[in-house]
Amino acid sequence: MMTSRVLWLCLLVAIVPAMAKPSDAGDPFADDLTSDYAKKIIVQAKVAEMKTMMKPEVSPCDDFYTHACGNWHRHNPAQLLGDVMTDNFKLISKGFDRRLQRLLRANDLQSELEKKMQRFYMSCNLVHRDDVHYKLVLENVIREYGTLPALVGAQWNSSDFSWWRTVAQIQHKYGKQIIIGLEIMHDIRNTSVNRVYISQPDFKTINTRLTNLMEEVRTSMDLQQYLGLSSSVAKHTAEQLTELERTFSSGGSGAATLQESLSLYTVADLQEKYSDHLNFTEFLGLILGEENIPKSLYIYDEEYLDKALLTMRSTPLATQANYVLWKLLEDFLVDAQPKDMVKWCTESTKKYFGKLAEHAVYKRYRNPDVESEVHKIWDQIKGIFRQRLLGDKLDWISNATRTLAIEKLERMHLNINSYDEENFENVYGEVFIDRLNYVSNVQQLLIAKGIRFVARINQPADSVDATELLGFTPAYNIQENNITIPVALLQPRYFWGDQYPEALKYATLGYLLAHEMLHGFDDDGRQYDASGNLAPWWDLKSRYEFEERRKCFQAQYHEYQYGGSKLPESKDQSENIADSGGLKLAYAAYELWLGQQSEEVLQRETMEGLPFNSRQLFFLGYAQLLCDDVQFLFQPWVSQSDRHAPSKYRVIGPLSNFQEFPWVFNCSQSAPMDPEYKCAIY
Repeated sequence: MMTSRVLWLCLLVAIVPAMAKPSDAGDPFADDLTSDYAKKIIVQAKVAEMKTMMKPEVSPCDDFYTHACGNWHRHNPAQLLGDVMTDNFKLISKGFDRRLQRLLRANDLQSELEKKMQRFYMSCNLVHRDDVHYKLVLENVIREYGTLPALVGAQWNSSDFSWWRTVAQIQHKYGKQIIIGLEIMHDIRNTSVNRVYISQPDFKTINTRLTNLMEEVRTSMDLQQYLGLSSSVAKHTAEQLTELERTFSSGGSGAATLQESLSLYTVADLQEKYSDHLNFTEFLGLILGEENIPKSLYIYDEEYLDKALLTMRSTPLATQANYVLWKLLEDFLVDAQPKDMVKWCTESTKKYFGKLAEHAVYKRYRNPDVESEVHKIWDQIKGIFRQRLLGDKLDWISNATRTLAIEKLERMHLNINSYDEENFENVYGEVFIDRLNYVSNVQQLLIAKGIRFVARINQPADSVDATELLGFTPAYNIQENNITIPVALLQPRYFWGDQYPEALKYATLGYLLAHEMLHGFDDDGRQYDASGNLAPWWDLKSRYEFEERRKCFQAQYHEYQYGGSKLPESKDQSENIADSGGLKLAYAAYELWLGQQSEEVLQRETMEGLPFNSRQLFFLGYAQLLCDDVQFLFQPWVSQSDRHAPSKYRVIGPLSNFQEFPWVFNCSQSAPMDPEYKCAIY
């Protein structure tokens, strides 16, 4: 189904050239999107998009989320065999992908590195799942570390296999984590030095009964297609692999904070504790090199490690080998049908060329005025929070703690992830990319990744590189005390634009920045000082007062129901605290801006076709930023596993806690959106 955004942008492309005045009298076909005519059409398209999302028959005072987003699912439906969740950030992602695809198909690339990225994309699109040569190459990838018992049956020699040695060798060469993850990043208690962390690797599947069944079917089909296993052997093997994966992905302790999850060990102590399972000294030496074995390291989520090792100990050797080697092969499999290859290969290109792809695309729509505006709003948000820390609105925080909070705020900085300073030649210069050989290309890129990973042990301290995991919203790095903005968020006219009222900019960009800023002062953030070290700096009184206010959020959100059950009564309320406080700070920044404008400017703060004044428009923009649709079978998983509340309550919760909202919409005191008791921390 065509989304309303795509529909209206298509209309915009069709209409604007006919109405816009030529920018050059000598070129009657030149389009000028800065003309009054074009601006009017752009605004009308935005209004139409916003109206299609709304369900105006639901009163804003009864349920503002449904009022603002009640028809989102009709235009952006979640699907069981597709996007199980849709939201605005997925639309941004797809918009960025379209820009990247245009670049990857271009015939006039000048940069050698961009050409290398283009060759990788071309090689991906040439892969055919049924190609005999492709299947032989996949078998060669496995053969370096042995062979799948499922493939050779009784001929498999179990005496030659050690799961932890194989896992260590794979991580050393390819940087790929299997069963036991190993990261190198700065010490949580001293960010000036690096430390090794043993952790839980990322598991790609959502751990539900339905997704496990779907993964089992997909694995069975892949085993048959790629390795030629019979249907019965493939089915049995897939059942074993999926069950093992399910066990691993559900094996964590669920500790609320990073501090609670970390245990510092000497390697000698680990060697003694886990001697029945593996040789930890040899394991570390295989990954890092014997000369780089640390004297001590952190275990992140010790309960996961214990369960994983016990699970492997009770798992038959053949199943161990099948699992490890199949996990190795995952990076080389093309998980798409021919009709979906363009989309899949774009994602694959982003995976292996993430920073370069973002840099290359962004420089083609980069706007210094937009970047300046981002930093301007950031400064306003910081300034308002600074004043609140200095004033009496947050008088429950002691003066000593406020002083340290202001110091942390002053040292918090914002950067746009344009990667201008990145040395891409060092990353990709030595990597050979063959436009005809996708598997070889992936190998070369992973080998380069493995080399860079091991080299981190002797490099200046840095946080872990999470490029592959970076989403499309700003993110706060707790150990660097900074906020990063992905460049995809700055694509023009998605949430805000020069032609739209400033209300939409403050309701989206302003809220996102304020939300991330408050993560420096939430459940986790208040445990880290201005330098990002784990060094709790709140005094006893302030901690007690914070905890009493946190309990209010815990009780409030536990009463909300989603997917057939109440939200968890979790101690972790960091996202809800940041949502509520971020909305208030963004609104305060908008109010400050309104007070500085002329009457002429203020008249442009409404949108013809929407029956809202400027402040009401702010709240509509905020709610529509969070519109989403989740396939109903996955709603229970979302409600129980995501640290964020479901989108409906990310709107209703913060607005119910903000007295300005019912005042702006003239709600009665008995209205559901104006409860008597309101939770507040910031």
